[in-house]
Amino acid sequence: MSMKKNQPTARHSRKISASRLRRFIAQAAEDITEGISTVNIALRGNTFEIHLEGATINITINEKGGEA
Repeated sequence: MSMKKNQPTARHSRKISASRLRRFIAQAAEDITEGISTVNIALRGNTFEIHLEGATINITINEKGGEA
């Protein structure tokens, strides 16, 4: 599939409960760390970088927050 240059990518977003987000993050952490004993993590500015074998996960904190 080819994409035209300058074509905006679709951004899908929706609101979920905080408890659902906590469950999602907990399950993702279990899945990511299955079979390993340590993970390298770094904080650079407002971004957490989680370094895994063959992958990096970036979580950026926006201090302004979302629009209500």
